[in-house]
Amino acid sequence: MGTAIQVQLSEHNLRRMAARRIRLMACSGTSWLPLILSLVFFGSVSACAGLSGERVLYDERGIQIGIQHDPSTGEGSPPALNSHPAQLTVDEVRQLLGLIRVSGYSGTLAGLLVKPQPIPLFKEDELSLIAAPLAAAFRQVGRRERVFFSLPNMQAPYEPDRTAGALFFRGLYLHMVLTDHAVFTRTDTGGGDDDRDLRDTKGLKLFVVPPAKAAVFPPEQGPHWGAFEKVVLSVNVQEALVSSVTPSLPQIAQPKPTPVQPQPQNVPNQAEDLRLQLRELANSNQALQNRLKEQADAMEALKAEFSRMKQELEKSKKKAPRQKPPTP
Repeated sequence: MGTAIQVQLSEHNLRRMAARRIRLMACSGTSWLPLILSLVFFGSVSACAGLSGERVLYDERGIQIGIQHDPSTGEGSPPALNSHPAQLTVDEVRQLLGLIRVSGYSGTLAGLLVKPQPIPLFKEDELSLIAAPLAAAFRQVGRRERVFFSLPNMQAPYEPDRTAGALFFRGLYLHMVLTDHAVFTRTDTGGGDDDRDLRDTKGLKLFVVPPAKAAVFPPEQGPHWGAFEKVVLSVNVQEALVSSVTPSLPQIAQPKPTPVQPQPQNVPNQAEDLRLQLRELANSNQALQNRLKEQADAMEALKAEFSRMKQELEKSKKKAPRQKPPTP
């Protein structure tokens, strides 16, 4: 059985297959045994989804957001645990996801010939819908779990392609896996109802908007992704949040001196506007400095906690009695 998110992506197509078979059998009068077997299989898939520990927390307008087991936490000894629950504001979720771009190709010949152009992973209206549910899910997710999302193309909600993936925090980083994107249509199977090949990632690639950078880990240090989880991205949370705020500051910077011109009648109003802009700039800079200090204090607290846990682990290893070799 694949991961829970792979099960979720296939359920929609299974329903379409069952509905089509019912219509064909009702018209032709053929045996109902294949339909019964199909329904039994569909029920087993749904049961697997339930056993996987997946919990849907938000289900509106075709959008599903919830919590599922993170298979990458089961690797290694001791196992890697996520930094959950995570306390993020709705604005911070919007800022982080707003930095991510995706490129890919549609399942047509034209899609293979055209050079992929990166587009926002989520449109502004989609971010407005999912930011709050994602922030709420991160406040409930456990250390061996991750938050999944699945949403349709809001302009064509009945199309089978969806934007789907999962997110989790580990240490200083936000990790994302993308399994599908609604903008890029799947490969044409010639009119068949078979689910798309899980190995067909549509050439999807994830990027971040500069000056933020994607993190690169050695194989032994990064998350152990699943067999079909090929489209992944990791970013440093603090650096990404700072980069999403910094570019907006020059827009309200003090204007450069200009040659003296004949002064219009509304000079006092212009001077007052300039003072207001400078005051807003000073307030924005102060707020940014306070926010960076809070984040730096939080990081120091996390480092101290990590050091304490490491010391306790080393002490427990030293106290453990050593086994004496057996006497002949």
